[in-house]
Amino acid sequence: MTLAADTTDAAGRALRDDPPLLVPESPEPDSPLRSVAIAMAVLDCFGDEAELGATKVAQRLGVAKSTACRMLAALASGGLLERTPSGRYRLGLRLFEIGQLAVDRLMLREVSLPVLGELREVLRETAQLAVPVGADVLYVDRLEGAGVGTMFHTEMYRRGPGHSSSAGKAMAAVNPAMARAILQRGFERRTPFTIVDPGRYRQVLRQVRTDGYAASREEHTLGMSSVAAPVVVTRGDRRVAVAAISVVGTTSRVLGARKVAVVQSVRRAAATVSALLARS
Repeated sequence: MTLAADTTDAAGRALRDDPPLLVPESPEPDSPLRSVAIAMAVLDCFGDEAELGATKVAQRLGVAKSTACRMLAALASGGLLERTPSGRYRLGLRLFEIGQLAVDRLMLREVSLPVLGELREVLRETAQLAVPVGADVLYVDRLEGAGVGTMFHTEMYRRGPGHSSSAGKAMAAVNPAMARAILQRGFERRTPFTIVDPGRYRQVLRQVRTDGYAASREEHTLGMSSVAAPVVVTRGDRRVAVAAISVVGTTSRVLGARKVAVVQSVRRAAATVSALLARS
């Protein structure tokens, strides 16, 4: 048998043993949706091997090597992959962090709902569960404080700026990534009471870390104020806020004569959820 024949047979065996993971075709080959599909396919390649180079990725996906190079570089720039000294790539820590957030949030809603219900019943105000999304706050659960009748649980999520909410301040104080995102984006004045000075904002975050809670006095909506406390989990040797429990209502009810009771109740609720997450 000739060398050419040996080479051909080896290539055939390689194809049979490791068939390419072809990327689904789209009507527009250069469309953003196809780029997303390729990115997902690239990440899937690392489920079988710890490190891969552009040539191997291109072969497995059935795409040009230049396409694989660009996608690997883009994923590495976002922290989803990292380049090794050999020039190949492996999964990055950012992907691990995102996976941990997904796990936390799946458990978070499950363990938080009874705590929110109790908080709402005790204070007769709207109780909320929020998570950080960049420089924003995403409210993933809200139990309306109707004052009468049955507890109302809405599935309508709401997203708002982190700098003007107590939940955002409570999380940013114990979540450096969120604090950086807020400071980098800048501050929009929503009411005359919104904090828009970066120095003042940093000072507020330091006070939140000392007090264990944050308050927002009509910074987002005139007449409405809130109190929040962070839900904290341990990541290696540091503690990070992954969520916040907050209570929102009229300023006189939340930050008036009942402020001490509101703060104590919110801090207790956040501590309870943090402990439940740790046990889970």
